[in-house]
Amino acid sequence: MAVLKRRTSGDANCSLRGRATAAPRDFFLVHVTAVGIAREIIRTGQIETRVCKALGANLVYFFALRPAYKLRDADQKNDILDFFPFIFLVSTDNLGPPYHAYPFDTGGALEGAFDEGASPAVYLEDYALEETLQAVNDHILWAFETPANYYDGKLRTEFGKDIPDWDTGPKTFAKIARLASAGSNRPDRRASAIEVAYARHVPLSDVKFAVLPYQFLEDPHGPNTDMIDRLTAAGVSWETYQWRPNRAPADFHSEISRLVRDHLETSDQL
Repeated sequence: MAVLKRRTSGDANCSLRGRATAAPRDFFLVHVTAVGIAREIIRTGQIETRVCKALGANLVYFFALRPAYKLRDADQKNDILDFFPFIFLVSTDNLGPPYHAYPFDTGGALEGAFDEGASPAVYLEDYALEETLQAVNDHILWAFETPANYYDGKLRTEFGKDIPDWDTGPKTFAKIARLASAGSNRPDRRASAIEVAYARHVPLSDVKFAVLPYQFLEDPHGPNTDMIDRLTAAGVSWETYQWRPNRAPADFHSEISRLVRDHLETSDQL
């Protein structure tokens, strides 16, 4: 059983809230899915909510700025394009306040991925940030100082050292967040990626940029004209990575991360 679990009674002790006050700043939300699901998103014209069994609500999940993800069977080789990563970058201009915001991936937390830094006496809800987009900016300033450091998973050098030992929520978060760093024994970028969820469908028109396999749009047997036309009509620009069959989806993470980072830098978000 995972160390980090949900509360069954009592009020949450949301001690990560109000740790810093950052200047308002626009940022993209990143939705990572598989090509097969992305095709349906493009056809229906929206990123639809799905039942989250862990939290008991219909939600759409994003990470702030960072394409931190772990697709199902990500380390297993496959020769079908539908199982490989497709990334949507969504503008927050029309989204309003989120359903929730957390400083890490809640699914990974409840599956035990971050147990090395967790305490059985600090529950998932205790880590919740305020349900605002501003809270995301505030958290980035407090824990990482800059969006660029956040994207790279680089915590402030002294982060956590000024937190008293009795303040267990922030203290354990600092330990969990370090599991995302390159110096960790098993680095997992989800451990410090800010999760933002919405309880409503998000239209494709809010997507401004995508990263996808080149072979999803172009093939020696002919282009995928339907998908190209739909993306263009929705105002989505894109960059591609070179997919190769009989590779694992995780093999393309570094290239995807570089393409997203380049776009964020061009957009003055890092």
